[in-house]
Amino acid sequence: MKSYKATAVTMSLFGVFCIGSFAQAAGGGGGSAASAQSSAPSTPPTIASVLDRSLSGIERNILRAADAVPEDKYDFSPATANIPGDFKTPDPVRTLGQQFKHIGDALESYASAILGEKRESSADENGPKSVKTKHDVIAYLKSAFAQAHSAINTINQQNVVEPVAPGKPTRLALAVGMVGHSNNHYGQIIEYLRMNGMVPPESQPSK
Repeated sequence: MKSYKATAVTMSLFGVFCIGSFAQAAGGGGGSAASAQSSAPSTPPTIASVLDRSLSGIERNILRAADAVPEDKYDFSPATANIPGDFKTPDPVRTLGQQFKHIGDALESYASAILGEKRESSADENGPKSVKTKHDVIAYLKSAFAQAHSAINTINQQNVVEPVAPGKPTRLALAVGMVGHSNNHYGQIIEYLRMNGMVPPESQPSK
């Protein structure tokens, strides 16, 4: 969990900005009450729904990429392919499969922290050793995202900026860090796909 805390802290200001922007937009810019009512959504968004929507966006991208990668490429990395560059210091960079599992491992850690539960990340932060095949990895990712959504949905106006425990991050920082961390590793996954001549699903032309 230690390596995830930096992301949570650095992304918290971004989260505060997003929530502030959302509140400003919801409050309107001084227009008439009739105009505000006509443009208001039928179900007003909440802090949890805004955060959850951000998580859903990166979840879609990651799961589509995981599904698109052939199983024989799950062991690919710049290190295993001996691509020129320093990809083995101090340890070899993660394979594609490990990238997906690392995202799942982090999601579980963030979700547990938001809920105030203790959950140690795996020894190498790459998820369970028993998760090996493409099918296993995708199932693990779906389960981890489900846990993350459940955790985010416990965030409300009263607890959003309340530390989960004395000296610990706020729920907002953890939720934003969760999304930011997932985006970080999705960016690396895109590079891996490009190295294999694959166009990421989200970059393909709409049919």
